[in-house]
Amino acid sequence: MSDPSSARPAGTPRVPARIADGMRAAIADPRSRPNAYIRLTASGGVRGEAYEFEFTIHASGVRTGRVKDQLKNRERSRAAGADTRLEPQAFTRLAQQIDVASLLQSDRVSGGFPPDSVVGRLEISDGEQTVSFLFLADESQAERSRVKPSEPLRRAVDLVYRAAAEYLGEKDVRP
Repeated sequence: MSDPSSARPAGTPRVPARIADGMRAAIADPRSRPNAYIRLTASGGVRGEAYEFEFTIHASGVRTGRVKDQLKNRERSRAAGADTRLEPQAFTRLAQQIDVASLLQSDRVSGGFPPDSVVGRLEISDGEQTVSFLFLADESQAERSRVKPSEPLRRAVDLVYRAAAEYLGEKDVRP
């Protein structure tokens, strides 16, 4: 007899409602879920026009971010160091705005992106379970290939890009 869990898309928690509950607990008291985090990564592109991006914010308030965009000739990174002030309220503000329940119910893309695409991944973890969502990070590529993210994913990604831009001191960090 086949295992029903093998039919589950990659990155789907075993009990989807549990991760939403875990994120609510992390929002209510970030110290209760110090390993909860939100991470957005994106990379791809052709040689000479490559884009690499990563931003992570933990419930503890630790943030790290970097962007390297060869097409726009920019590179910026910032990592948590000994002098970094922890800001759990930054995690709370961001996590409160992301509708995890709607994300879990939305249609997911599991791959099949055109070659040289800039592919993004949004990860949300309650500290025990992690869920991932793939998308084409370059909006013009998504438009051309007709692989647009769901509305809940698009909103969540916009929020994380804005938080990352603010953290990195950039106006915009999108590809």
